[in-house]
Amino acid sequence: MKSDGMSLTPRLGAPDWTRLLLASLMGATLSFLLLLLLLRTVLEPPLVEESVLRITRSVRLVEGVLGCGLSPKLPPGVITRQGLSPEDAAGSGFTPFDAEVMKSLKDSQGLDREIRRDVPPLQDPWGGYWIHLQHPRAGKLWLYQPERLTSMTVWYLPILRSASIVLGLLVGTAVFVRTQVEQPFRRVVAAIPDTAIPPLDLLPERGIAPLRLLTLRINRLLERINAGSTERRLLLRGLAHDLGAPQTRLLLQAEDLQHQLDGHPRVLATEMLEDLRRLVQVTDQLAILADSFKTEAVYEMVALDDFCGRLAASYPRSVALALKVPRLLVRLNVSGLERSLCNLIDNAIEYGAPPLLLTAGRQGQRLWIRLDDHGQGLPSPTLLTMPSPPRANDRHRHRHQGIGLFLVDRYCRSQGGRLLLGQSPAGGLRAELLLEPTQENSLFLNR
Repeated sequence: MKSDGMSLTPRLGAPDWTRLLLASLMGATLSFLLLLLLLRTVLEPPLVEESVLRITRSVRLVEGVLGCGLSPKLPPGVITRQGLSPEDAAGSGFTPFDAEVMKSLKDSQGLDREIRRDVPPLQDPWGGYWIHLQHPRAGKLWLYQPERLTSMTVWYLPILRSASIVLGLLVGTAVFVRTQVEQPFRRVVAAIPDTAIPPLDLLPERGIAPLRLLTLRINRLLERINAGSTERRLLLRGLAHDLGAPQTRLLLQAEDLQHQLDGHPRVLATEMLEDLRRLVQVTDQLAILADSFKTEAVYEMVALDDFCGRLAASYPRSVALALKVPRLLVRLNVSGLERSLCNLIDNAIEYGAPPLLLTAGRQGQRLWIRLDDHGQGLPSPTLLTMPSPPRANDRHRHRHQGIGLFLVDRYCRSQGGRLLLGQSPAGGLRAELLLEPTQENSLFLNR
C-alpha cells in the first residue's frame, strides 16, 4: 500500500524514528541547559562562598604560622612551593567560577592575592589554585589550595549531569508519544462517524506510521461506503427513469383500450389500468428513495489518490492514462471534480494523443491538478476565459477549447479557482485545475 510514494507498514518508519530521536535529543539538551542554569543561579553562590572561606582560612593560617618564629613548621597536608616555573605561569587562565572566587575574596574577605591555576602534572586529580603568600618571611612562597570543596563534590556533579540527560530523554520521549501517538489517536476517535448515512467524512491521517496506516484503511473503507451510496442512488434513479417511459406508454394504451371495449373485457382493462397506476406509484417511490441518498452538502472529503485511481480505472487500458497523485485529503465538490476530469480526459483523447499523465499536488493552501497529453498542444500558454459556451462549429476551429473545457472552467471558478491551459513538457496540451480555499470551504483538512 503506497502513500505519497512511501510504503506504510505497521512498524515505525524512518521519519518516526527521526522525530523520536530529535525529540529525545531536544529534551536532553534543554534538561542539561536547565541544570547548568540551576548550577549557575542556585548552587554556584554557595560553592563560591565555601571556596572563598577555605582559601581564606588556609592563607591566613599559613601566613600566621610564618610569622610565629624563625623556623616555622607548616601543618600537615599543606603544600607550598618556592617560586613557579614559566610553565606554571602560562597556565593562569580562569573559568567564570574562578573569577567569581577571586572577586569574592577581594570584596568580602579583603584578601587580595595573586592566584594562578594549577597545570599538569596536577597536585590533585581535581585541580586547584596556587596562591602567592604576602609575608616578609614568605618571599616567593606559593600555597596550594585544592579545588575540591567537600567530599560530596567528587561525585554529585557527574550524577546530576547524568540524571539531567536521562530525564531529558524521558521527557522528549513523552512529548513524542503525546504529539505523535496520543493526540492523533484522539483526533481519529473523535472524527470516526457515529452514523451510517453517507457521505461520511474522512479521518485525519496523522501521527506515526501504524496510526496513519490504520486511518488510511478506515478512510478507504469510508470512501467505498460513500461510492456505494452514490452508485445505489444512480442505480435507483436509472431504474425509475427506465421504468417511467414504458409505464407511461402502457397507461396511455390501457386508457385507449378501456374506451374501446365493453362488458367484461372493459372491466379487465380497468383493473389492468389500476395495476399500472400502482406500478407508477412504486416507480415514484423508487425515485424518492434515490433522492434520499443524496445529501444537501456540496462539499465532501475525499482522498485524492484513491479518487483519481478509481477514475483512471474506469477508462480502458488503450487510453494509457498514468497517475502521479500524492495522498491528499481534500474537501470539495466531488461530483463536479469527477465531471471536470472526465471532460479533460475525453478532450485529450479526442484532440490530443496518448499517453496521458494525471498529476496533482499542494502548494500552500492551493490544490492543483494537471493533465498532460502528447498532442499538438497550444502555440503559447493560455489562461482560459470564456464568457459563454463556444458554438458547436467553433470546436474544430479552436482545438482543445470546446464545451467540455468551458464546463471545467466554470467548475473551477465555482470552487474559487481557475483553469489554465499551457504547453506540457512533452509538447502537448497541459490543462491545470487550480483550486483555492474559500469562506465556505477550507479545501484541505488542517494538519
